[in-house]
Amino acid sequence: MLAAASTGAAFVITEEMLAPIITSITSNSTVLIPVGLTIMGIMVGIGLIPRIIYKFL
Repeated sequence: MLAAASTGAAFVITEEMLAPIITSITSNSTVLIPVGLTIMGIMVGIGLIPRIIYKFL
């Protein structure tokens, strides 16, 4: 059991806790966006290509 839960105190997320996460996301966005778009394109392609093939068969 968490110490905060046993004492009745609420766990508060502060800006200082989120700063490393935000920094890593913004610094790696040049890599994350193209990779994310590629993965999304692959997933859309996997869904569309069989439909196109079945339409012509």
